[in-house]
Amino acid sequence: MIYLSTPFSRAAADRLEEMNISAYKIGSGECNNYPLIKHIASFGKPIILSTGMNDIKSVKKSVEILENAKISFALLHTTSMYPTPYSKVRLGALNDLKKYFPNIPIGLSDHSVGNYTSFAAIPLGASIIEKHFTSNKKWAGPDIQVSIDPKELHELIIGCQAIKESLGGKKNILKEEQPTIDFAYACVVSIKNIKKDGIFSKENIWVKRPGTGEIKAKDYFKIIGKKAKYDISNNK
Repeated sequence: MIYLSTPFSRAAADRLEEMNISAYKIGSGECNNYPLIKHIASFGKPIILSTGMNDIKSVKKSVEILENAKISFALLHTTSMYPTPYSKVRLGALNDLKKYFPNIPIGLSDHSVGNYTSFAAIPLGASIIEKHFTSNKKWAGPDIQVSIDPKELHELIIGCQAIKESLGGKKNILKEEQPTIDFAYACVVSIKNIKKDGIFSKENIWVKRPGTGEIKAKDYFKIIGKKAKYDISNNK
């Protein structure tokens, strides 16, 4: 766990620097506070910048400052409403951040209730998820309504990791699926005794599990109308 803090002034940033913190979070309200961003960037530490209440034009200026400082940084999409209605979360904004800042890590600072939108952000390219946290939702405070508790935080961490691990891949057949294929696939079998030179039809052949026979179900229609080369007993 890494200690971070969000300075809202130059004095606060200087105090944090005296504490030698590892990185800085800059809140949405300071996203277009270019003098403060430049000051914090001068420390040479990584920065996570929230972009709520700002459009791409204003974010571009902040990005330029951070790039000129040659530091590592990331951008978080945010809606500065507490709580944020799901209809105002605008996960599509993550696509805008990827489009205009393709080489910069992006994430979501989520002020909606629960973990749903945070989970949804992972497939859209979010590599950072920020949520408000409280040990007890019965406490008083302005952020309690949008905060998650220890159980939800655990679910958020496990869920995000699971979703990230499950992304990617193609629609192909895995070699690990072969044991399942062997019993789940169906093969063409006789459903009654068939004499040599008998014509295969839906009355005497069908498809059944397991999938270990020579002729798979996918080839059933190729067999219909052909002749048997030898006597075939039922269920062979």
